[in-house]
Amino acid sequence: MAHFSFVLLFFLSISPFVGIASAQDNAADGGTLRGTITDTTPALNPIEGVEVKIYDRNGVHDFTVKTDANGEYKCSGIPAGRYLISIFKRGYGNRRGKPVTIVDGGDHLVPLRMAKKDEAEDRWSVGLIQHIAESIGKRYNLEEPTVEALHRSILEALDAVLEQNNQDVSEFARTGEEGSIGLIDGLLSHPDGKAAFARHLTEKQLQNYIAFTKKLRHQDQQAAAQYITVWIDQEFSLTEDQRKNLEQSLLDATANEAFPISISLFEIDILEAVQLINDRLEISLEGLLTQTQFDILHGVFAKKAMRGNNADENEFQLREFAEAKLAAHTARLVAAHTAQLGPLSKDASQHLSTAIKGVVQQYIDAQDTDPEATYRETAEKLRQAVKTGEMTDKQVEEKLDALMKALWDENGTIRWDEPKGGITRHPLFQQTIKDVLSEEAFTQYTDRQAERDNWHQQALRDVAVVSLGTQLILDNTQRKQLKAIAAELTVDLLKTDALPSMFYQLLQQTDHEMLSPWQQELLTFMQAGFEREFGERIKK
Repeated sequence: MAHFSFVLLFFLSISPFVGIASAQDNAADGGTLRGTITDTTPALNPIEGVEVKIYDRNGVHDFTVKTDANGEYKCSGIPAGRYLISIFKRGYGNRRGKPVTIVDGGDHLVPLRMAKKDEAEDRWSVGLIQHIAESIGKRYNLEEPTVEALHRSILEALDAVLEQNNQDVSEFARTGEEGSIGLIDGLLSHPDGKAAFARHLTEKQLQNYIAFTKKLRHQDQQAAAQYITVWIDQEFSLTEDQRKNLEQSLLDATANEAFPISISLFEIDILEAVQLINDRLEISLEGLLTQTQFDILHGVFAKKAMRGNNADENEFQLREFAEAKLAAHTARLVAAHTAQLGPLSKDASQHLSTAIKGVVQQYIDAQDTDPEATYRETAEKLRQAVKTGEMTDKQVEEKLDALMKALWDENGTIRWDEPKGGITRHPLFQQTIKDVLSEEAFTQYTDRQAERDNWHQQALRDVAVVSLGTQLILDNTQRKQLKAIAAELTVDLLKTDALPSMFYQLLQQTDHEMLSPWQQELLTFMQAGFEREFGERIKK
């Protein structure tokens, strides 16, 4: 699973643009990745000697190139697939885990930006430590000279620890992955860092502040566990007992170093979530999911592998996936009905089975495009338009980039047209449920659906609040204000980017007046960085 240094990313102001410059005819040679790496100044000065490393999905290092005097890099012959780009140069903030999907014959343009550490990491860490000292002073009514002394002590301790271990701020205590909370945890868990606090606080005050930071961490872990459970529930139609068991298993695994901070969940997909649960957190889904639910998982894997090369195989895999999704939802419906009102009649069960077949066929009929053929045909037409002078190369580049994003997502998965509201909410399927259930049973069914949706919305709100709260290091009053703002927010639960959409709304709605100057500055940078990273997707 890819981890993204979101907070540092916002400060480094790295452009996330990933475009497709053109499509070549010789697909056998793989694709080409190129771009220019510049600094973050208005002049956008090119940076020479940046090491660009390209990793496959399994984290295997496949290719390495360096930028030339013009800041340009180029790597050809990369097999089609999904990769992560990492860039390194001493004196600059490193960028780790930029995703890109390589297409055979594609010329992929990935320009990136790097900030000097004194412009990014140092500015962020110094500001954070100032905020920590001031918030502690306010929390314990400390005199201003004590607050200033505390500030200097923490800064000196951090500098000493980094120098001793030859580390950057982004490498210290997982700070690059965890942002503000990672830096605070790292300082309080290191003897020299903890001693810097202890010199100016009483033992009681120090333990109280440590408990406060642990509470922030615990709240983040709880929100992450609930959100992962929601995600699995939405995909696999879990029963209430399955939901409770999964969430508790996740909470029991919070001591595992692989347990994610909530903000790192923004860009992982359902398969990466499953791999996180099974492989990294060592929570077995085998004893939790039914066979029908496992069929959904297999279907998700199959969909991820589809590239339109074998229409018959794709249709078979999609059919299995759709049938499993509807069957799991039906099983949950039947179980709830049986528990409350008794078993469904034989006729009702048969009616549901027939409806599933009809919905699946409509789902398959909607998937009649070959994306790669569409891309090739469009690219050829556009190239002809360039030859006749009807279009420029730049216009072709823009149109092919837009088409690529329309046909495939960032992971290289075909953007299949799901029925409106998701396949389990297909009008034919929902009408059949209404027809076969009594009025009382259908009311209970819709009430349960509404409760589930409300639970999903609240989980998204909680993740958004704690993700922002652990970066801004909000006090209790600020957190209550932020929760009140979030309580009014809703998103389309069935959108792939539901969580980023919720977080973006919260960034926009947060009242700057409730924040300290450092928090306001960080919020502004986070919003700008988030718009660069997710803006095009969440505004659709």
